[in-house]
Amino acid sequence: MTSSPLPGGHKGRGIESSVQRVTDGKRGVTVRHLPEQMQLGGRYTTIVGNPMQVADALQSWVDEADIDGFNLTRTVTPESYEDFIDLVIPELQSRGIYKTAYAQGTLREKLFGEGARLGPRHTGAGFRDLADAPATQAP
Repeated sequence: MTSSPLPGGHKGRGIESSVQRVTDGKRGVTVRHLPEQMQLGGRYTTIVGNPMQVADALQSWVDEADIDGFNLTRTVTPESYEDFIDLVIPELQSRGIYKTAYAQGTLREKLFGEGARLGPRHTGAGFRDLADAPATQAP
């Protein structure tokens, strides 16, 4: 492993944005820093602690940034998801920042408000008649 700086001065914007993401804009990041940053499986913020500590961190994001959800990435599957569901979600629910029940209806009903089927103005509704047509066989 080397302590040499990450290469810089690339002309391509894709490389520059990738380096920016990996270094979080910090100067002096070396190749040695990369495995340290990725040691738990990703470059995303890592929260480690007991259920109350994890809930505290998530609640601070809700309170400070007014976010309305979280994207979870796994460290160990399926155990990390199971632990989150069994231990952290009840703590978030007891604080009133995570739902305890789902609203009735399908996702389509919740998103479009036009029933369980696509509304007539939706592009996909034009294919509805094709589903009822007899199948054709290739020659």
